[in-house]
Amino acid sequence: MNLSKKLVLGSQSPRRAQFLKDLELDFRTLPLDVDETAPSELNAIETAIFVSELKANALLPLLAADELGITSDTEVWLENRRYGKASNYEEAFDMIQSLSGKTHVVVSGLSVIDPSANPAIQSTSSVVEVTFNHIPEWAINHYINTYSPFDKAGAYGIQEWIGQGFISEIKGNYNSVVGLDTAALVSFLTPYIK
Repeated sequence: MNLSKKLVLGSQSPRRAQFLKDLELDFRTLPLDVDETAPSELNAIETAIFVSELKANALLPLLAADELGITSDTEVWLENRRYGKASNYEEAFDMIQSLSGKTHVVVSGLSVIDPSANPAIQSTSSVVEVTFNHIPEWAINHYINTYSPFDKAGAYGIQEWIGQGFISEIKGNYNSVVGLDTAALVSFLTPYIK
């Protein structure tokens, strides 16, 4: 896709960058250092949009008028509890063990930033239900030791070994769970296609 503006991805996620490449988009990456803390009273959808817009507001002043920014946030929630990124082995083990045998939601927030538009930031979200079969302790240990999933919400990647072996059902957009709702992104970018 050729766009009328230059694309900037406000993320250091290799998975999000790969999605843009798969969509045949030219872009540059601008990693952001943003505190992803969200107010505790927000629900899953509100949290994903809040964090995506935190990143968008950090990216906005770095964009030129002829650039378009993209930020995103992926949240894993189970029973009104937010599962962020695990900071160590024990946290990752506890997260995966608590998701085992249950259905949780993955919410993906997406923001597109156009410095010359009003409003400059437009956001949306998508909700996906993901069901894990029971995951035995040996599998959790193997996954954490082999894949070190400390950069992923909920301490797992659906596209990795644990997702292939233990996810029994997905209701919604698979790419959102990986990290970017590509269908929503294309919809946002359509007015900029030349």
